[in-house]
Amino acid sequence: MTNGTSFKQRLSWTTTRTMEVCGLKIPVSESLAISRSGDAGWDSNVAGVRPNSSLKSTMKRMIWPVIRFSENILGHQFLQYTLARWIRKYANENTAFLECGPGDMSLRRFLPRAIAYNAVEFGVSEFQVRRVLARDPRVNLVLGSIESIPLADNSVDMVACVEMLQHVPDVDKGLSELVRVCRPGAKVMVTVANGHCVKVKTKGANKHFVHLFTEADFRARAERAGLQVLEHEQVGKWVPVPQSLIGGHSMHLPIHSKAEEDNCYFVYLFGVQK
Repeated sequence: MTNGTSFKQRLSWTTTRTMEVCGLKIPVSESLAISRSGDAGWDSNVAGVRPNSSLKSTMKRMIWPVIRFSENILGHQFLQYTLARWIRKYANENTAFLECGPGDMSLRRFLPRAIAYNAVEFGVSEFQVRRVLARDPRVNLVLGSIESIPLADNSVDMVACVEMLQHVPDVDKGLSELVRVCRPGAKVMVTVANGHCVKVKTKGANKHFVHLFTEADFRARAERAGLQVLEHEQVGKWVPVPQSLIGGHSMHLPIHSKAEEDNCYFVYLFGVQK
């Protein structure tokens, strides 16, 4: 396996704290209170690395291809393809890239192969540690929060935040942190849920949402933090198919509707103003 340090633009985390999981040492932000109690479920929000029993790890490994296929067809993976277009347009081998809240870290497939995939994640399961970190040497992950990113000022050229800012308690602090770690002119790609769309009005909001954004609300927060809107889309037509019929997912189509409430997602490309 290639040494991860051989990839360009590998960021240095400003922490000396680590935890060992699955034979790997993972950096941990000094400010993150971590927990390793219990067994990680599919929907867990426990900070740190969430344990998986041998049985659950085996089950996840067996059905992971089915889960990914289902999410690609029924979920909101089309959001990643908009970000992929911006990555192809603006990123190169000299781009210091950071993803906040990377989930399964699948966005890394769109990056130039010569550069490191840097990411800060609040919590990750042992299954993803084995599936991704142990196999892909260009992944440079730190456990931490977007509200206190363990990076020096002016370190990053491009940031991605996919469907995570609605979960952040102090979203204004998180946006300010993004601007702090970015260089002037850096590109920040963000997708957030529309907290007042037809889906939310019909079903109720996700139980883990802290914020229910309107487009005007989120845009104003971003601009106050120093982010200038370069491109913006509203997308995601909800199809009210019973979740029990489609593996527990909500079904969305990559359709842009004129009425704000008919779109489940807001997608932005920002430029950092300093």
